[in-house]
Amino acid sequence: MSLSYGWEKLHNAIHLLCGQGSQAARLISAVAYNLIQIDPKNDIPEDIRDEFKEFMDEITAVPAQNKEGSIQATINTLDENGLSEAIEKVIHFYDKVCRNSEP
Repeated sequence: MSLSYGWEKLHNAIHLLCGQGSQAARLISAVAYNLIQIDPKNDIPEDIRDEFKEFMDEITAVPAQNKEGSIQATINTLDENGLSEAIEKVIHFYDKVCRNSEP
């Protein structure tokens, strides 16, 4: 199985997390522009699929409000520790995909 699409989206997410703006804004961009497009069944190693699905469920748990989508609404409820934990999870997913990708 090729994980190249999952790798590409996670790689782009990592770049967004390292970019300009607040932690929350960077995390919103990483999730909204990349992670949301990943199909765990095809793009994520089997051993972390459930963990990825759970993360995506958690990061979109707060209903959309006005012009704010569920990703932004959820991330805006996170404190500094919650933001750090979410970012660490994205890094963890990227690391796992890298380790499972063919050279």
